[in-house]
Amino acid sequence: MMKQIVLTAKETFEMREVPVPEITSDQALVRVKAVGICGSDIHAYYGEHPFMSFPIVLGHEMAGEIVELGDNVSDKKVGDRVVMRPQKVCGRCRPCRQGRYNICESLEVVGCQCMGGSSEYFAVDAELLYRLPENVDFIQGTVIEPLSVAVHAVKRGLNDPEGKNVLVLGAGTIGNLVAQSAKALGASKIMVTDFYDDKLEIARECGIDCAVNTGREDLADAIEKYFGSEGIDAVYECTANPKALNQVLGCVGKGIPIVIVGVFAGLPGINIANVQDREYSLIGTLMYVHEDYVEAIRLADDGKIDIHTLISRVFPIKDCKEAYEYIEANKQKAQKVILTV
Repeated sequence: MMKQIVLTAKETFEMREVPVPEITSDQALVRVKAVGICGSDIHAYYGEHPFMSFPIVLGHEMAGEIVELGDNVSDKKVGDRVVMRPQKVCGRCRPCRQGRYNICESLEVVGCQCMGGSSEYFAVDAELLYRLPENVDFIQGTVIEPLSVAVHAVKRGLNDPEGKNVLVLGAGTIGNLVAQSAKALGASKIMVTDFYDDKLEIARECGIDCAVNTGREDLADAIEKYFGSEGIDAVYECTANPKALNQVLGCVGKGIPIVIVGVFAGLPGINIANVQDREYSLIGTLMYVHEDYVEAIRLADDGKIDIHTLISRVFPIKDCKEAYEYIEANKQKAQKVILTV
C-alpha cells in the first residue's frame, strides 16, 4: 500500500491508502520524490479549472527515481533519477501526424485530465521519462516541466533567438522562465514587466537586466529607453491580462510576433484592429514536445537557468493544504512551491 493525496472538493485534500500500482510492459514505476504546484493546480484547488473535476490526484510536475521497469523498456534502468513529460496523446490525429502532439485532438495531461503523481509511487509510460542531470536535484527537477513550456514558447515566437530583442509581460514563474530561456538561447536584450516589485527583483536575481514595474512606469517610455531605435523582435504575453496585451498592441513596432503564453479566462476584449493594421502575428503556444524537454534539461545542466532562486518554499506533501494557503497569502512574491514526498 502507499499514501496518495486526492483533491476531493474545493480546498479539500484527503490522504488515502491505496495499492501500489502495477506496471505494464512499457511502463516504469517511479518512487516520487517531489511534485511542483502549478497555476492549473491552484485553479483546480479553488474549483475554477474548466477542464479538471473532483476527485483528482494532481501532480504533473513530478520528479522521482525508477524502482521497477516493464519488460519492453530498454532505454531506462532502475535507479535512474527522472522527470516526466505529462502528455498522453493518440499518435493518430492530424496534429500528432505532423509532430505537434502537444495539441493532440485527444490530449490528456497527467495530473489534469487523468491521475497525477501526488503519491508515493507512480506508474507511467517509460517513454515520458527523462533522466535528470547529476547537478539537478529532485526539487529543482520539478521545474523542468515549466521550463519546457518556456522553451517551447520562445521558439514559437523566434526560430532563432540569437541577437534578438525580447519583451516579456509578467514576471511570474512562466514569465521568468521565458525571459531566462530567451537569454539562454542567445537573445540580446530582454525586458520583463510586472506590477509586483518582489517578482521583478527575483527576475533581476535570475539574470534579467531590465525589469520594469509598469504600475509606475509607462510601458512605451520603458521600451523606448531600453531598446531605442533597435525596437523589439518578439513579445511574450505571460500575464493573461487583456489590459497588458492591449498596451503592447498600442505601442510596439509593427509586424512583430506576439506569443500568447498566459491562459486567459473568458473572452478578453482585444484590440484586433491594431493586429490587422500593424500586421502583428498573434501566436498561441501550448506545453511542449520532446525536443523542448531535451533543450530544457540541457539548459539546466549547463547552469544557464537559475532554478534555485525561483523556488520560494518547500513543504512535505502531507502539508499540501498549508502550501496552497501560503501561495494565496503571498501572491506578490511566491514563485515555485514544491511538495516533497
